[in-house]
Amino acid sequence: MGRRYGGFDNILWLMGGDRNPGQALDHVDAIVEGIKEHDTRHLFTAHTHPECSPVIEYARGGWVDVNNTYTYEIVHQKLLADYRRQPIRPFFLIESSYEGEHNSSPVQIRRQAYWAILCGGCGQFLGNNPIWPFNHGWEAAMELEGSRSMVHLKALFTSRPWYNLVPDAQHHVITGGLGEFRGLDYLSAAVTHDGGTAIAYMPTPRAITADLTRICGKAVRAWWFDPRTGAAQPAGEFAASGSQGFEPPADGDWVLVLDDAGRGYPPPGAGG
Repeated sequence: MGRRYGGFDNILWLMGGDRNPGQALDHVDAIVEGIKEHDTRHLFTAHTHPECSPVIEYARGGWVDVNNTYTYEIVHQKLLADYRRQPIRPFFLIESSYEGEHNSSPVQIRRQAYWAILCGGCGQFLGNNPIWPFNHGWEAAMELEGSRSMVHLKALFTSRPWYNLVPDAQHHVITGGLGEFRGLDYLSAAVTHDGGTAIAYMPTPRAITADLTRICGKAVRAWWFDPRTGAAQPAGEFAASGSQGFEPPADGDWVLVLDDAGRGYPPPGAGG
């Protein structure tokens, strides 16, 4: 089936439903062809089985415009793999752990959301049980910590040119304190292609090291952003040269933002 997200002018057609097409592939291709006869403007993607990708399962039809990541394994690894796919397509995290399912914690919900954007995705979906089936108690579930913290995620990234971020997959910007690549404490980071801003998310507190020469301008303004509350606090201003150590101000997960001081950006999350 197809689903439409957003208003009439902001439609993304989503084919299938949490499974691979199998013997129904001809039928799905025919449905897409029928839609395209009347809608030549909007983009298509699909919802496959976990650990699979629309660009693979529906490759024959050539109609997948936007790819997506669907995984319950090591999320940031699958995201980076989809970022490196050729030919290049925009992608987003369509599904991973839901709040209220799989013994998920608030930090688990946050880290997969931050990983999605910092590993090259153009966004992510939040899942919450009992909200998605509208079971008893869904109204109260809207106030759960993981769900509420998505407001702060949006505020942070829209306060910076997030659409210009490139994953720091080779660790040129954040050089120390990365955590384990195969683990859940992995630090993901990205920097805008012009070097104006770098953003790093750490699921657990630790001392980290940044190469400030990767930030353009003469001076770097650093900020700590609390993904639980949306509060930002200064972390110092430094010459854009050499390595600099940083330690988060308290326990919990944190975001470090490094800006070209000359751009005069507001605190992270302000105006987002």
